[in-house]
Amino acid sequence: MLKINEKLYSYAAGIVFCVVALLIVATFRHYGITWDEELQSQYGQAIVDYYLSGFKDQRYAEIYNLYLYGGMFDGLASAVDRFAPFTIFSERLTVYDIRHFVNALFGLLGMWGTWRLGRFIGGGAVALLALILLALTPMYYGHMFNNPKDIPFAAGIIWTLYYMSRFYQRAEGGHTKKLIVKLGIILGLTLGIRVGGVMVLVFWAMGMLVHPFRRHIRPNVINIFCVGALAYLVMLLCWPWAQQSPIANPLAALNEFKNFPHNVEVLLDGTIYMSTQLPWYYVPLYFAVQLPEILLFLLLASFALMPWIARGLNTYQRQTLLLILLTAFVPPLYAILRHPSLYDGVRHFLFVVPLMCILASLAARHIFIFVVGQFQQDWARRTVAAGMLSIVLIAAVAQITISVKLHPYEYIFANRFTGGVSGAYGRYELDYWGTSFKEAAEKLQQYVRRQGGVPPGKIYRVAICGPWDSAMIYLPPNYEPVVANEPAEFFLSTTRWKCQNMRAGKEIIRIKRFGVPLSIVKKTEEP
Repeated sequence: MLKINEKLYSYAAGIVFCVVALLIVATFRHYGITWDEELQSQYGQAIVDYYLSGFKDQRYAEIYNLYLYGGMFDGLASAVDRFAPFTIFSERLTVYDIRHFVNALFGLLGMWGTWRLGRFIGGGAVALLALILLALTPMYYGHMFNNPKDIPFAAGIIWTLYYMSRFYQRAEGGHTKKLIVKLGIILGLTLGIRVGGVMVLVFWAMGMLVHPFRRHIRPNVINIFCVGALAYLVMLLCWPWAQQSPIANPLAALNEFKNFPHNVEVLLDGTIYMSTQLPWYYVPLYFAVQLPEILLFLLLASFALMPWIARGLNTYQRQTLLLILLTAFVPPLYAILRHPSLYDGVRHFLFVVPLMCILASLAARHIFIFVVGQFQQDWARRTVAAGMLSIVLIAAVAQITISVKLHPYEYIFANRFTGGVSGAYGRYELDYWGTSFKEAAEKLQQYVRRQGGVPPGKIYRVAICGPWDSAMIYLPPNYEPVVANEPAEFFLSTTRWKCQNMRAGKEIIRIKRFGVPLSIVKKTEEP
């Protein structure tokens, strides 16, 4: 059998991390702000003020419904902006630039956790492939820069599972205090983003109290309690609203998320549904549309190969595999059975994507070993191995090419089974966050400058159908936003909900990828 030094896998992983880190530094300012990022920024600033005021300033509770979420990320990003401002070439970064940079670092942290957990359960080859698959998954990478809820939560979940797996490994030999502290803090920070992360504590406890650990019930119960208690305290430190009523408010938030009242139009396979009345296949279909082909194929293969995959693992790795499976598939299954309100694709389930990459990598290892093992001659094994690796390399290059063309809207990716982005247009949500408004606003200014600029004393009115802040952050004060149907010189619209058809005018700007319009600017008749 072909053997490679485990250190080589670690070196290769290090190269991948460095490449992603360089991409983050080079591109984080390319990404526009999302539909609700202005509110998220306000929430973070209010959290910082809450602590600086000695817990007296509680305006965080007045910012929409964001008090239902822990303030770990938003508070951290606002604190960085306030106390450790960054500059590039003497230019002060905006709070949104800093939020995007910090958000991307959480995404990179999630990749690191995926590599660590993959190495724990399957060794260096599985870890490296899981890392590469995750880095090449646009629905993860594209959200890394401006999704303050789901990417930090995904990073927290993967690291929580990693330290929980370490407990499985040490179950019979006793646990160190350091491991309890690490897991408690990581889980607490995760709950400090979204309290729903408590589900992994339940899954882990189930594993700690059954075979092969049942003869250690008493110490395991104590360890579970200690981890849960520490995590609860850390969560409270991150979440001002929970501090006001430490038991009732977290439970109220959990109940609210289970029955979230948000009701908007959602596009699914060309049909408009209300987000509270979605068909059962909403989540699996969106994953089938947005996962890269190679990841989707290997993930499906992992289902079929699961008995053989599990057979090749030791006791503690099998417990970890069960933990991964529960975390990856119980939440989507809940959504299928209970039909909660969902929207914006499947971004709420981003935390399962790193786990899918690990499962896919386990399947890839099994397939590789099986196929190569069919040949007796060493040269034949090497030839077949090279051929299989070439397939992976070709798929990776193809995926990178698509992502480069989509940049900075990687998150709108749709795979070839759907016909790509052009095939998904009009059938599935694409730029549902309106991040293309940044590029549209910048091109609008270029257009006006070519026309002689804004006349002195004049203010151009921009009628907007979409997220106002996503555009106005990038326009100077001599541009004023107005409601979409009010008199204006320009009309800026997203193509979500066919917003561009709301108003007539001469189209002067079209932001598009693969021929698909994401946002449009029209010049209207002078009112």
